[in-house]
Amino acid sequence: MKTLFKIFKLLIIRPGEWLASLPLMAYFTWLNYLLVNRYGEIFLHTQKTSDFYEHFRLSGFDALVYSVMTKWHLAFFVHRHPLLCDLLWPFTELNSLLYQWTGLNMAPVICAVMLLLFTLYTFVFIRRTLHEVIGMYSFEATLLTYLTFSFAYITLTYIAPDHFAPSMTLLTLTVYLAGKKMQVGKKFTKIQTIVLFLLTAGVTMSNGVKTFIMALFTNGKRFWRPGYLLLAVIIPAALIWGFAEWQQDTYIKPRELQKNAKRRAQSAAELRAYERAVADTATVFMDSASIKLEAERRYKKHLWEVHDRNMKDPWNAHKGKPISKTGFGAWTDTSTPRWESIVENLLGESIQLHEDNLLEDTLRSRPVIICYRAWQNYVVEVIIVLLFLAGIWYGRRQRFLWMLLSCLAFDMVLHLGLGFGLNEVYIMAAHWAFIIPIVIGFLFHYQKGMKLLAIKLLTALLTIWLWLWNGWLITQFLMSS
Repeated sequence: MKTLFKIFKLLIIRPGEWLASLPLMAYFTWLNYLLVNRYGEIFLHTQKTSDFYEHFRLSGFDALVYSVMTKWHLAFFVHRHPLLCDLLWPFTELNSLLYQWTGLNMAPVICAVMLLLFTLYTFVFIRRTLHEVIGMYSFEATLLTYLTFSFAYITLTYIAPDHFAPSMTLLTLTVYLAGKKMQVGKKFTKIQTIVLFLLTAGVTMSNGVKTFIMALFTNGKRFWRPGYLLLAVIIPAALIWGFAEWQQDTYIKPRELQKNAKRRAQSAAELRAYERAVADTATVFMDSASIKLEAERRYKKHLWEVHDRNMKDPWNAHKGKPISKTGFGAWTDTSTPRWESIVENLLGESIQLHEDNLLEDTLRSRPVIICYRAWQNYVVEVIIVLLFLAGIWYGRRQRFLWMLLSCLAFDMVLHLGLGFGLNEVYIMAAHWAFIIPIVIGFLFHYQKGMKLLAIKLLTALLTIWLWLWNGWLITQFLMSS
């Protein structure tokens, strides 16, 4: 009963939070309406999951949530999102029921409502973190929360039917809970750690690692106690990985074997067609063995030509060179340039959209690196970096800050070190970009008088600029045909 009361208290939204969120919610309601309206003519009238892949275009995001809600299947990689499709199953059933009543596929509408709820609670958790944990005034906390949602790919996260919105919401919840516990010297219990890990890792496996990082900073040496380490860390991690393996073996492998068998049969049929073509033009000096060898030579030449064409396609050309072609090594990237990616994508596109190739997909048509047309965009980027570094300096004695930076460092190792998703790193901004305004909160907290006023004015201008810049470009894209 006590636990249920705590959950209810956590989820109840206070009057001041409702009031502060109204402009934000109105804006995101409008954007979600535009997105549903843009694709409604197709998506509301289809039951083919392939239609969502063929027609949906919003940068590198995929309409996989629409697909799962239309017909339940494991659309997400099970080792990266082991519980996500299972968590969506009730909404698949709801959509099926609504389809029987209306004759419409209501997946886009259901998803939009869910995204608005995620938007609201993410706003609440970030604002509470800034206000209650760092100790900022309500207005300042609201300002930095609006700065967070002005970032381009955080805005897009909360209209895209992908996994990033629930992922960021759960991360910000965990950050808030960890901060509150640090504030009063409490620790995460085993049950709390297990629940938070299963939720964060279930949606995005790498975020489960961040939950353990936050538990380590919150619990300190107690994290390493055998009982806690075994029951709250090792066993849950093993169970969720085992569940992902079971899903892979039960659902994914049979489908892959079927596809491979179909591909082999198709290849054999193509080779036989080449043999018939060679036989029809064969000279009297060619026996059956010679005909077969010539057919194989021509077929191999054809395959190499197809391979060369495919490698020039953006899907392959923009992926970067992996460490290996199998397992987790296939998700790495050693060739995409790091510095340009940091300037134009990580700290660029994630926060400010580029005008050229607006919201195109890197794996379809967008170049990996695009430069801004105007120097002002780079000035904005530098200002954000300087504010962030200043926040680190003023909060350097706070354990909460180092917890946030450790989570951020984990993401940077994944993206910049291993190169995971580096060719479109901006679409994963929801996993780390919210840390920037929270860290800037330490700069606010330790300033007074005219310095604080100047910083608030600069932040307000920055927020207005980003809302206008990104809002105009996103709206322009969604309203285009």
